[in-house]
Amino acid sequence: MKRGVIETLRRGVDNTIANWQLSAIRFGEMVLLTIISILAVIAMVVPILVSVGIHLADIKGPEDIESAVTSLLSKWVLLLWVLLGITVLLLVFVVIHSFVEAGCARVLVDGDRNAGPAVAGPRQRYRMFSGERWVSGAKSGWWNIFWIYNLAWGLGGLILLIPLIPVLALVLVFQENPAVAAGVGCVGLVVFMLFAIIVAVVMGMWTNRAIAQWAADQTGARATLRVAWRAVKSDLARHLLIALAIFVVAMAGSSFFASFSMFAAFGESLGRNASFNMITLPLRLVSSLLSSAFSALIASWYLASYSALAVEDVSSRA
Repeated sequence: MKRGVIETLRRGVDNTIANWQLSAIRFGEMVLLTIISILAVIAMVVPILVSVGIHLADIKGPEDIESAVTSLLSKWVLLLWVLLGITVLLLVFVVIHSFVEAGCARVLVDGDRNAGPAVAGPRQRYRMFSGERWVSGAKSGWWNIFWIYNLAWGLGGLILLIPLIPVLALVLVFQENPAVAAGVGCVGLVVFMLFAIIVAVVMGMWTNRAIAQWAADQTGARATLRVAWRAVKSDLARHLLIALAIFVVAMAGSSFFASFSMFAAFGESLGRNASFNMITLPLRLVSSLLSSAFSALIASWYLASYSALAVEDVSSRA
């Protein structure tokens, strides 16, 4: 018997809180990726900028940015190295995230199974986290999760070309008429952005369900994606409503934490008052950390809710 959206979301909340260590691991992942990004910029971009005579301290306006970009474009070999470095960095990010997601999915699916189908019951029945369980899931599933991301979002990128190619073609056709070309480009950009949002939502639901499905079925990436796609199509209402509900909560939380940045904006209105900015710096740092922790909690809730759907599906097929 299918559960309602509210009940599924509630199971996701209970599972997330009972296995709160997963949210802490996600938060640690965010910190790690931030540190890697900073180190990558220092190690890769800054030396290249210096080698072509660009100093970050000298970039103070649009003219300086334009001059820096022109200098970089003239050194296309260095630019290729930067693009290669960014590509490698993104692959490293996906590998790390896949490792974390695989471990989290394993624990959340086991937690939902351990809780049983009963609606009421103590939250502790979801508690299944252990270091050994998480590491075991991460080791056994990261490669499948890695390919789930690449296959699904690779297809999403190809789908995004559907509105983009006609728009570019029309801009080229009307290039002799700048006004018409600009109008076509603006309208095409709006259409593309709306289409991109829809594609991102669908791909997000598909990949999240596929990750939960892998933990429930322990199958390969392609088989898991096929099963997950059928599940999303056949039960689109629940998948979409769960995603929208979590999105609304995520936006509300992000707005709440972003409100603390108003103090910094107030400092700017005082004429870049250095003393005021120093006073509000701890508050801004704390709000940034709390926002990241909240994002980690939301990500766990999203996966836990879809894990409940995956376990329910497997039980109905048994």
